[in-house]
Amino acid sequence: MRYIKNVLFLGAPLLAGLISEFFMYLSDSAMVGQLGTQYLAAMGIAVMVAEILWIFIWPFAPAIQTIASQRYGRAMALKKKGGTGYTNKLIATGNVFNNALFFALGAGALAILLARLCKPFLLLVLDDPSLIPLIDSYVNIVRWAMPVAGVFYALYGFLAAIQRTMPIMIATIGWNLLNIGFNYILIFGKFGCPALGIEGAAIGTVLSQIIAATYLVLYVLISKNLRPYKCFRFKGFDPKILKSLSKAGTPITGQLIIVFSIYLYYETLIANLGTVYLAVTHIVFTVFLLKRTIVGGFAEGGSILIGNNLGRKNRDEAVKYAFASEWIGVVIGSFLFILVVLFPEKIVSVFNNDAQTIAVGTDALKFFAIFMLIDVIGYPFEVIFTHNGWGKFVFYAGAGTQFVFHLGLTLLFLNVFDMGIYGAWSAFALQIVFYMIILTAGFLSKKWLYVEVPA
Repeated sequence: MRYIKNVLFLGAPLLAGLISEFFMYLSDSAMVGQLGTQYLAAMGIAVMVAEILWIFIWPFAPAIQTIASQRYGRAMALKKKGGTGYTNKLIATGNVFNNALFFALGAGALAILLARLCKPFLLLVLDDPSLIPLIDSYVNIVRWAMPVAGVFYALYGFLAAIQRTMPIMIATIGWNLLNIGFNYILIFGKFGCPALGIEGAAIGTVLSQIIAATYLVLYVLISKNLRPYKCFRFKGFDPKILKSLSKAGTPITGQLIIVFSIYLYYETLIANLGTVYLAVTHIVFTVFLLKRTIVGGFAEGGSILIGNNLGRKNRDEAVKYAFASEWIGVVIGSFLFILVVLFPEKIVSVFNNDAQTIAVGTDALKFFAIFMLIDVIGYPFEVIFTHNGWGKFVFYAGAGTQFVFHLGLTLLFLNVFDMGIYGAWSAFALQIVFYMIILTAGFLSKKWLYVEVPA
């Protein structure tokens, strides 16, 4: 029970931030969806493109946490034993952030450039050209948030590693509440502002991201408790840290690029079946995101404690925290499964009130309900692996099942067997099943306990 309490205590602030992030995502879709089914469909693809851009940024958080959490764990062990080198280990922990910050800013600049490929790609794969201007207008604005997001997620990973999750919660909740407010004002034209539609949603995202990153920077600079880490005092690149960041972050980035690129192409295939199916599939993805958001918050809390214990070579404790994270995830997943089964119509109506969308969306949620429950079994393992240096395993498991099922089987079911929307949904469901089986097998192998992370 102690392990569950510790995971809940450390994960709750992260969960609060992630939940607020989900509701930001939900409010974006719901507000834009009020403009019409076409806008909701366009928002589904636009958000997926934005997620691909964020992929170049977000992996810095787990990569930094992987290294810094083990350094922090060793520092606390030295402090407890009264050993020498405690102060130097804290400085070494802060140096992980200092080195990663330059990479994160560079990745943000790269994401800005890559966003220019969005329109040419959509012209190749989308049959409905009316969606492209809406999608492109969103992406052209939101791309400017990427360098700022690099700073935000570098600080996120560092603060999580040293168990300072409360400022992360404040920053994330503030970011998302501001985003919701900005979106309401700018999408619909409130308080004298022009009604900018989907472009207003993008502007709101950029403004709120800047404010959230500024808060975390000021927190680290002002906090007396963080001065021993000497953050933002760069004294040169450390080759060991750079190599470790690359080793921890590259598989995550690679996997997510493949996954979201396939998701994006998958959504274009759905769009070619009909706009209503694209809108409904976007709703299904959003419900999946809610489930993963809640489970992921506590799994992240567990991964921090696992990393601290692995840094101290205390593998038995690490396993117990992993089981605690899994138990919490299954309980939450079961509760959400019941809600989806009992209230599918109400869930769909949050996004769109069109009768056809509600009817198709209700059928879709009923179809995916059991697979949402299956997904939750392995997802805590994904978080634990990626945040503790075993991202390579997740890369092979995720990319492999995405290519075989989400891409290959979808094309087979649509183009050869002409199974329509249920063929595409069935391929997605099978990918979930096999991915979770592989992740669970990886956890039971215990190889994740012996990943070498220079600390």
